[in-house]
Order: sequence, then C-alpha cells, then structure tokens
Amino acid sequence: AEVLSEGRHRVVMLPFKSEGKDVKVAVKRFGCQSGWKDRYDQRRGTKARRSFDAAKRLNECDVGTPVPLAYMNRWKDGRLVESYFLSVYGDGMTCFRDELFQIYEEGPDLHRLVELLSGVGAFVREMHDAGFCHRDLGNQNIFMRRSADGGWHDFQTLDLNRGRLRDSLSLDERARDFDRMILPGVPLWILLSEYWQKEPEPAFLKAVRKYRARYQLRARSHRWRHPFRKPRKGKPYPEMGDIWLWDDRSAQAAIVMMPRERKKAYPRGRVWSVVRANARAGLGVWRIFREEQEQAWQRPVELSGRIGMSLEATGIDFGKQRGLLERLGRIPVLVRFCHHEDASQWEQTADHVRELHEAGHEVMLAILQDRRAVKDPEGWREFLGRVMELTDGLVTVVEVCHAVNRMKWGVHSAREQAVLLEPLNELQQRYPEVSFTGPACIDFEFHYVVAALDGVPEGVTLGALSHHLYVDRRGAPENFQGKFSLLEKCSLLRAIAKWSDRCGDEVIVSEVNWPVEGSGVWSPVNATYLPPWRTPHHLNVREDLQGAYMLRYYVIALCSGMVDRVFWWRLVSHGFGLVDERAEGGWRERSGYGMLEYFLKILGKATFLEKISDEDGVYLLKFQTGEEIWMMGWANGRTRTGPLPFRFEEARDALGEPLGAEVELADLPVYFSGVSKAKGAGA
Repeated sequence: AEVLSEGRHRVVMLPFKSEGKDVKVAVKRFGCQSGWKDRYDQRRGTKARRSFDAAKRLNECDVGTPVPLAYMNRWKDGRLVESYFLSVYGDGMTCFRDELFQIYEEGPDLHRLVELLSGVGAFVREMHDAGFCHRDLGNQNIFMRRSADGGWHDFQTLDLNRGRLRDSLSLDERARDFDRMILPGVPLWILLSEYWQKEPEPAFLKAVRKYRARYQLRARSHRWRHPFRKPRKGKPYPEMGDIWLWDDRSAQAAIVMMPRERKKAYPRGRVWSVVRANARAGLGVWRIFREEQEQAWQRPVELSGRIGMSLEATGIDFGKQRGLLERLGRIPVLVRFCHHEDASQWEQTADHVRELHEAGHEVMLAILQDRRAVKDPEGWREFLGRVMELTDGLVTVVEVCHAVNRMKWGVHSAREQAVLLEPLNELQQRYPEVSFTGPACIDFEFHYVVAALDGVPEGVTLGALSHHLYVDRRGAPENFQGKFSLLEKCSLLRAIAKWSDRCGDEVIVSEVNWPVEGSGVWSPVNATYLPPWRTPHHLNVREDLQGAYMLRYYVIALCSGMVDRVFWWRLVSHGFGLVDERAEGGWRERSGYGMLEYFLKILGKATFLEKISDEDGVYLLKFQTGEEIWMMGWANGRTRTGPLPFRFEEARDALGEPLGAEVELADLPVYFSGVSKAKGAGA
C-alpha cells in the first residue's frame, strides 16, 4: 500500500481489480476517539458514514469529490474500534495549498492567481448550492488538475466528515465555510467575488470576517487546548507581508493586503521615524519652498534633453518600440530592470540598452525590487552588481528601488530601504561616472520622501532626487490637492532636494502617466481585478485628454524650473501608453503620441522664456527656437474665448493642424508661431 498521509487519520492507496480493470482505491482509517465522541457518532453517524453520505450527495449533484465506494465500522462494547471510508483514488491531482505556494515562490504572477481563485470560487459555490457545508474547507482540502494550457480543471474536495447536508445553505453557513482558507485579504475578496459572480454583500463579508477571526483565535490557542498533541508538520505559509505578486498587464506590483492588514504588517516605529525626520526638516524645507515658489517661471529653461520616454524591454516587441521612438528624436530613455525577472531577461534588457546607447539616446535605468530582495540582501547585492556589469559604459543615471512608500512593492520601512541602498557604497566607487538616484517614492507623500532620505546609509550620496510624481487622481495637472497643484508639488520636491545632504539638488520625475478609459485590467487603477460586473475606475481618461495632460505636465514641471527631467511611463501600453499594442488590427497610435511628436518637432529644442498670462486657469507660455518666437496656450477645464495679448501669424492645434484666426483655448494645447511682442487680437 502507498501511504498518502499519516497522522491521527491514516490514508493509503491500494490497487484493486474490478471487472478486469485496475482500480486505485483510497482507504482512510479514522483514528480512535474519546468515549463521548463515540456516543455522539452512534446518534449522528460515524465520520466514515458522514463522509460516504456527503460524497454520495455531491456526486449526485455533479460536484467534484472522489467517487465513494464503501464505509465500514466495527463497534465493540459501545466503542468504535475501527472505521474506514473507501473512495476511488484520483491520479494527477494537486491541492489549492500547493498551487498557492508555487505562485508565491516560483512565479509571482497575479493573473495566474486570479484564474486559480476564480476556479476555486466557482467550485465552492457549486458545492454550497448542492446543499453541503464543508466546515473544514482549508486550502489542503481543495484539489484540482492542471490543464495543458497551465490552467486548472476538475476541482474536487476531500475530508467531508465534518460537513453538514442541507436542503439549502443559509448566508451564515456559506460564510462559515471560508473561515479556514489561508489567504490575504485581496485574494480572498477576489475569491468571494467569483463565488457570487457579483460584489459580495456587506452582510456576507461581515459574517466571513467574524468566522475567520473566530477560527484564527481558535488556531492560536491550539497548543494550550491540546498540550500533548503533536504539532502538524508541513511547509509554513509565508507571512502576509512577504507575499509579493506581479501584474504584468499594468506593469506593477499587485495589492495583496487590505488596509487593516497592511497596518498590522508595518514594523513598529515606522510612523515615529517619519515624524522625527520631518520634525527636523520642516522649517528648513518650508523656507526653501517659499523661495522656490517665488522663482517659478522666472528663469529661461532649455528643453533639450529634459523630456524623456520609457520603453518596455522584455514584454513587447522592442523593434517596433524603437521605430516609434525614433520619430520622437534622440530623447532620453528610461528602461527597467526587475529583480523578480530571470537572468535571461536581464541580459535581453541589457542588449536593448546597448541598442539605445548606440542610437544616441541617453539611457536611465530604473531598478525594481521585490520582497525577496529585502529578505535576501546578498542576492539583491549580486543583482545590482550584475546589472551594472551588463550596462557598464551605457548608462548615465540609475534609480535604485521603486515606490518604496507602497507596501505592495515589498519595502515596509525606510530602514528596509536603507538595506537595499547599502550596496551603493561600493557601486559609487566602482562606477563614478554614474549618478545613482532615489529614494524613488511615489505620489504626493513627501513626508515619506524626507524619511527615506534620512535613512540613506552613511557614505551614500544620491546624485539626484528621483520621484514618481503622479497627479492623475486630481484629474488635470493644474488641479489642486489642498493647496498644492503640480507646480507647488514640484516646488516642494525641489525644496526637499536642496535641503537634504543625502542627495543632489537635481529633481527627476522618473514616472508619470494617465490611464486610458476602456483598457480594463491593463489600466493601473483598474488592476488588480476587474470582473464584468464591476464599473471601471473613474480616473481613466479619454485618449485626447491623456495627451493634453501629458504635455501640460511636461511644460509645467520643466518650464517652471522646479524639475530637471520628466519621463513618461510609457511609450507602448494598452492601459496607459501613447501607443496601444492590443488594438484591433494591430498597434495603434493614440492621439497623445501625435501630440508629443508635434511638440518635440517644434519645441523639443526650444528655450522657455516666460509665462505671460495671469488669467485664472489660462496658461500662455513663450518659447524661442533660433530666431522664431512661439506661444503655447491652453485653459484648464474650460473654454477661453476673445482676444489674446499677443500677435501671431499662424495657430495650430495639439496635433499640428492649422486653425483659423479666431482661436479658443481649452484643454488641448494650441501653438502660435510668428509671435510678436506687440499686443493685439489675433493674426
């Protein structure tokens, strides 16, 4: 006999012959139990009998479970001496627990996890609709087979002896069956959504939380309730904070934990370290901020080399991306290296970096960590060293770490980030021509930027302050968050850079975009999960507004003098790029690509001179290219009509198409050529 599992209950597989065919039979022997449980089983049926009855019901309802063959009980003097349950053994099965481990450890693919959760959720719903409440539905008791395409099918459940048969299950009974599944909050919510095929009702979610909390308390008290029982041996689940998943569609780490879970996972002292750092920095940063605000728009700015673009090195046809990039000119390019990828992908990325360098593009690298990088600092050090070896002489700027103020990216504190930055002590000496930047925080959470800079290891000085300054949650870049629009945010970022002795004064926005409506889970704000019954996020914008906001972001950040370089993330992406690689009929240029192409053609090497409009919400910026004066204008969220405070020879729209003499300013920028200093009312 082949032993399948040992413990209080023993399961073996025995080969039999039936009608000339080989049949494998799983035999489960239930262990001895206390006298009061024997008396209980005399009234209600033994575990073997209950397993048989449940399996029979599920098979009658076409719900997956091994086909029941028989059960046997032997009683003596009112005690249950032996008890067996026999069922057909299924080859080639794998359990939910093992599949989760493989996803967590070997390939942190979010969408494989969603596919698995979808299958499990649908299966549990079928089981409940058949009138069976399992009451022991842990990850180890859900089995399935892998499909040839890498998916799963033939879902089954085992260990049915604790279950209850009903004509129909109540909402409470359904909720109870999710108490033993070991899943972080977001995957659990996805599973429950797939179970209901709609948003779970608040009452159901409340019941699930109640039963899960009750079971967790019971599990923690197990060793006190059963002090002499041997603990079960098995591979431990990773801590919730150590589970890291990658969403290749939106090109970001996936959210795994609910807010309450994230708060519990943060290390103690994290908040106080942020408070202390900002208490020291507050007055100094605020003084510099006010000085910078007074200097905004007051200095000429040469745009050449400041407008950057990002490419995807491994997941999208790089040759096609190169072709699109060349039409934009020799602008700076940002390329990612990801720790979770394998060595072959790193080498492929390095080859593309060499192509860009040889084509005359200045290349900046963004090096992305995962949770494994924090848990294995030596492996992270080797990864950094390998990346720098592969790109030696090809890059000028390297951003180390990514969105470190977001737990989903694997860094839980400034102290953990300091561990990831420690290898720079050696790398800065080995590659003195490279500017290493950071701390690479994201969004308008500048209090964490201060704390992250405060935690930069001794001996390390970042060449510039690089940041992922998204403002898409406010809509247009000119819209305010409290008292801060994009301009004020950039000024404050510059003030932090000037105040800190851990970085240079230069400021780089290394990532920004607006997600596009209609792009489903490829949109960063729709990810991680967008079922058909869920409304897409309101932050997705029209394609023309994406292009308009991009250009306005570029010129506000750069021409104000507050930011030295801005990189758009990224050139090609169905969810947020200027080109849609998933469009029907092949790659399709969105209007934003044409807008940027025209902007770079006429103003890519221009010098910004001044901002001439004080009218609320109206922007008129003057540029010079050679001997020619250009004006760029728009109105935020409204239409501006009437005379303009300058004369011009020709007006063109954001795509370069000619306009008439009567020009309205609205969200999409308008360009005026042949501008003269004299004031007038048009051409």
